[in-house]
Amino acid sequence: MDVDAFRRGMWAEGFVAALATLAVAWPLTTLLRERSWLLPAVLLVALVAVTGAVLRTLDVPPSLVSLGQLFVGLGGLTGTYLRDTLWRGLVPTADTLDRVGELLRQAGTVLQTYAAPAPTTAGVAFLVVAVLTLTAVSVDSMGVTGRAPASAGIPLAAGFLVSVSNSGEAMEPWFFAAIAGLWLVMLAQQGHRVVGAWPSEQRRESLGADDVSSGTPHHRGLAQLLGALALIAAVVGASVVPHLPPTYFSDGLARNPDARSGGSGGAEVSFTETMDPSQDLRSQSQAPVLNYRTNAPRLEPLRVTAAEEFSNGKWRAEDRPTSGLLPLNAELPGPDGLSEDVQTVTQQLRVTGNQLPPPHLAAPSPLTSVRLGDGAAYRFDPRDDTVVVQGATSSYEVEYLAIEGGAQLPADVGERPADPEDFDAELLEIDEASADAIAELADEVVGEETNALQVAILIQDHFRRAPYRYSLDLAPSAEADSGDPIGGFLATRQGYCVQFATAMVMMARTEGIPARMAVGFLPGQIQVDGSRKVVAADAHTWPELWIDGMGWTRFEPTPGIRANQPPAYAQDREDETATETTTTVTRTETVAPEPTSAAPAAPSLLDQLREMLPLLGRVLLGLLVLALLLAVVPVVGRRHREAGLRSATTTPEQVEGRWTYLVRTLQDLGVPAPPARSPRGMGRHYREETVLDRRGEQALGRVTETLERTRYAPATAVREQDVDRMDEDVREIVDQVRHATPWNVRANAAVLPRSGFDGLRAWGGHARRG
Repeated sequence: MDVDAFRRGMWAEGFVAALATLAVAWPLTTLLRERSWLLPAVLLVALVAVTGAVLRTLDVPPSLVSLGQLFVGLGGLTGTYLRDTLWRGLVPTADTLDRVGELLRQAGTVLQTYAAPAPTTAGVAFLVVAVLTLTAVSVDSMGVTGRAPASAGIPLAAGFLVSVSNSGEAMEPWFFAAIAGLWLVMLAQQGHRVVGAWPSEQRRESLGADDVSSGTPHHRGLAQLLGALALIAAVVGASVVPHLPPTYFSDGLARNPDARSGGSGGAEVSFTETMDPSQDLRSQSQAPVLNYRTNAPRLEPLRVTAAEEFSNGKWRAEDRPTSGLLPLNAELPGPDGLSEDVQTVTQQLRVTGNQLPPPHLAAPSPLTSVRLGDGAAYRFDPRDDTVVVQGATSSYEVEYLAIEGGAQLPADVGERPADPEDFDAELLEIDEASADAIAELADEVVGEETNALQVAILIQDHFRRAPYRYSLDLAPSAEADSGDPIGGFLATRQGYCVQFATAMVMMARTEGIPARMAVGFLPGQIQVDGSRKVVAADAHTWPELWIDGMGWTRFEPTPGIRANQPPAYAQDREDETATETTTTVTRTETVAPEPTSAAPAAPSLLDQLREMLPLLGRVLLGLLVLALLLAVVPVVGRRHREAGLRSATTTPEQVEGRWTYLVRTLQDLGVPAPPARSPRGMGRHYREETVLDRRGEQALGRVTETLERTRYAPATAVREQDVDRMDEDVREIVDQVRHATPWNVRANAAVLPRSGFDGLRAWGGHARRG
């Protein structure tokens, strides 16, 4: 590739534009968990850049360069993600439209449901790569082919703002520095081209005592200094100024209060770190956290972890040093403290869709066995009976023990008080701020009862009765930062599961019963196929108390529909029967009878698109006809400009044909045709009307000299090599004028050139005369 072809192709500028487009995508690496989109994005952006450079090297009109890049980019996108829907691997079909709609719906669900980092599904990857491909076409068309890098900042800024606004945190300085730096390089490249086209380049023109170029370094240095200071100020400001709430993706990705994190390819609910599910309880998302099946007749809540320490009005998540965990995949120990006289039954639960990231695993307790899918392993923490998953797993099976509902407990269960020496101090520690209120209420509720199980049932039943009321809206006195949230809850008697469970834990500890708070999920909703789906709003907390003869035992003090019924051992037979009846009725009501005639379903987006296909087809056909008509003008213009070259048979005719080509091409670029003068006079006209550097003026001088010898000297005065040199000089003049012409004039010359209309009029005149 010669130097002129390289300059015409603007390979360096295209490379920088491609890097700027990829810099826009850099923040996405923090928003998306997997990077399966990265390689296709890099390849397609590079393909767009190379296509533009090759077409410019071949001197293809700018509009066709952009169309070619768009065609190649969409073709690459289709081949990457939609190949199996193409007819003979080439032509899009109706299945292609269906697949695009499916991918976009999938991407929309993820971006509106998950918090960062979100899982990179096929739909998300398709959307990201498509946006980056179109951004690459826009940036290259504006900044390189159109020679307007300042305008290319618009698509760059749009893509950049989408990325950084969804991080949920202050913008990282290097993200901005990368995109700003590359955009400034694009501007510098443009400035170099413009300055290189000034007539004063390579001249020594006097301006007083100095050359006109002597002041240039001073101003250039000042501009560089100001640009560097502006960049530094922007980076520092982005780090200091508070980050505004995002508005993209319907507040879904990163900061939607209903959103869930992608974790390791799945979801993460907030309570796994905060031990407070209030955010999840407000979630309206129906995206599943778990899908499972079980053979158990009585459903148990799915326990994730437990907390022992309560300080400053909040529960603290457990620290898990690996030294306290059992070896990988070790057999689970039997339930600690469970008497052999307590009748239990082993139940199975199989999770078919798990979106909880490691190390969390949701399952009823106490567990007797765990089998993880996807080759994942686990360790077990015997201190709080929590399974710690060592790698992502989409499915698993567990077995657990459940106390038989109709069985009688041994008479001595709960009789022996717990020995404080056998338990961590946190399990008996009482919140100082509410200690007096808790002790007073415990005396009132428990009375003279000493059996731990009966004490626990009395406390549980107290909270399940009026005037206690379930509500996610807490009075200020019950907020965690109020200083005494438990006392505030006891005063207002209004709260959600955390307040009820915490109050019961503290009352149990007041009575000398070790207690902790467990967090996890309610059993979820039954599905048509018999499986159950757990969503974020099913998050729940409950107290676990140490009962002699039963070990760690679950209770349910939270009233209302956002809680389980108390387990069978925590209620008398009469209440249990009522509960089972109520449960049966509730389940029956949730199964709607089949209608005799199905109501027509609302048309989907794809159905609406199919109905609109005839209209869309007519519109597209009209646009295609218009595009073909517009495409005729550039083609006719090219033929009109080259008419003299095609008809030339002698050397003088070839020279005149090249001169005609130069005049008509410069007319397309807004340079008026010279008046009918001598070649030297026409050369002076172009020197006045155009911006040429020394090389361009030398080329213009040689062109006019060759034209002059052709017209006034003997025919043998012009040789074949003179014609070849004239061809190079004409190209040099046209290139320099085009580079110095505003982008809108260049665009008009490419799409609707004057030579095209002149050619159409000439053809019309020939047709009439013919």
